[in-house]
Amino acid sequence: METTDLSTVRWIHGALDCDRSTDPPLQVVAADEDTFVIRQSKCVDFEAPFVYLLLGTETALLHDTGATADADLFPIRRTVEDLIAGRSLRIVVTHSHGHGDHWAGDAQFTDVPPGSVAPIGDAEVAAFFEIEDWPTGDSTMDLGDRPIDVIPTPGHLGDHIVLFDRTRGFLLSGDVLLPGRLTVRDWSAFRESMSRLARFARETAARGRPIRHILGGHIEMSTTGELYELGTIYQPDEAPLPLTVADLFALEAMLDEAGEGPRSIPANRFVVEPMDGA
Repeated sequence: METTDLSTVRWIHGALDCDRSTDPPLQVVAADEDTFVIRQSKCVDFEAPFVYLLLGTETALLHDTGATADADLFPIRRTVEDLIAGRSLRIVVTHSHGHGDHWAGDAQFTDVPPGSVAPIGDAEVAAFFEIEDWPTGDSTMDLGDRPIDVIPTPGHLGDHIVLFDRTRGFLLSGDVLLPGRLTVRDWSAFRESMSRLARFARETAARGRPIRHILGGHIEMSTTGELYELGTIYQPDEAPLPLTVADLFALEAMLDEAGEGPRSIPANRFVVEPMDGA
């Protein structure tokens, strides 16, 4: 199976003048023949979220749908159908969390069978994945010879989840761990989530299934560790998308040292930023 080194990919990253940009509305990179990383253009929406398509033998899982509902501006449904053409797969849509830049494209999937699009909200997400004892419980969904672990990780938002693809070693971390701002709305929940996620990383490695890449929902940082301004539409020197287990363990240690009092924590690959009232 041919694979792409995601740490070397040059992503579409916006333009100084979007009226003159030649970027497509989205960029598709095949990590392998059954795994696709999709980035929305910053000239369509400055958030430029990453969307993930994982194909099993029975199900095509689209994790997040981007920041734009209009299929002419952001053709995520058509792109998914093109990528799975020739395969008899059910499409299932899930979300890292309930912020609109991760589910706006759901509007393009209104005709899929009932139960194929995950809801938002912590109670609704827990019910969809049949997770008992939210957020300390977890669950597994099987795409057909491709089991995906579902791990609740509130703190950025109450319904946030992280997915672990056992067959590839990819941890899809949404907005709780990415090269950029880790915005924290609930400090206590975030600390507990990162501790639980680090524990999961150690346990899955002990089972012979180590995390290879941590793949987040955005890139908001340059290669020199500088944060891009919120709302920017041009990021010419972006840091690589993948983070590592070492970054997760470093975050765990920083949060443990910080204790119960929310505070900003700068690091080489991310910056923790608690919101007022966190």
